[in-house]
Amino acid sequence: MLKPKIKVGNYYELKWSKERKIAFAVLYGFESGKNRDVYSLMIYTDGKNFEFPICKHQFKKWADEGRIKEITSIEILAYAV
Repeated sequence: MLKPKIKVGNYYELKWSKERKIAFAVLYGFESGKNRDVYSLMIYTDGKNFEFPICKHQFKKWADEGRIKEITSIEILAYAV
């Protein structure tokens, strides 16, 4: 199985614990400058959503651990509603 790579405009699910999963979308990212490799995530949980910054190396660490999977726009809609 291929490990997901962080990409602006994609949706992902993070397995936080055995019973807890968090869905998020990657809104934008910086490829140069002071905030290089920092991405902005829109996280959807329990009827709330908020923006959260993440570094590319943290996303890669979660992907290496098998905690991230790419999901479809229909699946993200279920989290948001």
